[in-house]
Amino acid sequence: MNANLLYDCRSELAEGPLWLSESNSFIWVDIEGGHLYQYHFSNGQVTSWDFPHRLTLVIEASAGKLLLALDAKIALFDPKTGALDWLLDLHPEDPSMRCNDGACDPQGRLWVGTMSLEMTQGAASLYRIGNDRIPHRILSDITISNGLCWSLDGKTMYYIDSPTQKVQAYRFDPKTGDILFLKDVIVVPKEMGTPDGMCMDENGLIWVGHYGGSGIFCWNPENGKLVEKIEVPAPNVTSCAFGGPEGNQLLITTARENMSDELLDAYPHSGSVFSVNLQVKGAPVYRADF
Repeated sequence: MNANLLYDCRSELAEGPLWLSESNSFIWVDIEGGHLYQYHFSNGQVTSWDFPHRLTLVIEASAGKLLLALDAKIALFDPKTGALDWLLDLHPEDPSMRCNDGACDPQGRLWVGTMSLEMTQGAASLYRIGNDRIPHRILSDITISNGLCWSLDGKTMYYIDSPTQKVQAYRFDPKTGDILFLKDVIVVPKEMGTPDGMCMDENGLIWVGHYGGSGIFCWNPENGKLVEKIEVPAPNVTSCAFGGPEGNQLLITTARENMSDELLDAYPHSGSVFSVNLQVKGAPVYRADF
């Protein structure tokens, strides 16, 4: 199965795809460019906003607002007015750290991971932030914190620290938000690229962007087996999200960072967003209770 070009933005590092059902639109970020994009299905038009920060994450919040991760800070953004409400700084003492991927759990708490700008091994963490807006460090000794999603019953959290080449499963306590490591459920061979962002479908299968793997790979977390690959005409696939009017369209983000001129000639749409219609819909995605 092949993905098709949806929007030719050619970002340095497109990430964070998200479906907004109320506006019938996909939204995503260009981390290094500080750009936020919104693709409207009604007319195919794209709205964008620019920020003087690395913009790593966008999450739907209440009252039409969006929760953004900007460098190492978290803010609420009102797309109607352009107003930013700064909430907290995860690393005020260390400008070498920035946020990376994240998601909300079924109870509306934000989970966001970090990484070092120098990609220092073990320097990063995974945080949980509730509506009291106090960050709690849940995991440390992380290198590149990436994909997060929850099982259909909400009792298991799946997590990727990219250099480990693994998707790990944690027992998740819905009431407290506490986690306990269970096992490695997926181990990605290095020749298939590095696991990056991910999402879950309505059947409990996990769809993972493989950076350097030219595709989205569908895995079964119950047995660790590969189910399917979606071919993407860009080597560095960063993440994916279900959405679209029927809920079965997969939006795929890619990157063009660190690519040679020869590779860019071979894959000129690297950094753009792609999509593919599937026979399955996505699992619920949760908004922040902020």
